[in-house]
Amino acid sequence: MVTADARETVHSRRAIRRFLAVEADDGSDLDAAELIVGELIANVVRYAPGAVGIHVSWEGEEAILIVADRGPGIPPLRVVPDPIASSGRGLWLIQALAPSVEIDAVPGHGTRVVVHLPVHRAMPANTATAPDM
Repeated sequence: MVTADARETVHSRRAIRRFLAVEADDGSDLDAAELIVGELIANVVRYAPGAVGIHVSWEGEEAILIVADRGPGIPPLRVVPDPIASSGRGLWLIQALAPSVEIDAVPGHGTRVVVHLPVHRAMPANTATAPDM
């Protein structure tokens, strides 16, 4: 999904959850995945209004989310969030919930975030291997 305005992405959160749920195994954390998507979209809407790209896909058994914007870029050094502040914890939360987060930012040119979501694809029944005898 690519939009000219980040505000158009607010409905992506539920759509991505539905996409993942179709093939997710029982141990997947769809709630955490939806929260991660929501936090990334909220950051884009708040700090980088304008064009945004969102891509979610299965790579083998892993669910990968990529969010890219053309905003000011995320600073490489981020302060520890204030525990009583009403904002500033989104990336910390994402990093706590996701198995892997990669952030590539170029100041003044945008940010690309790649997240391995806490969701795994269920093995199709026809590809299961028979036990050794």
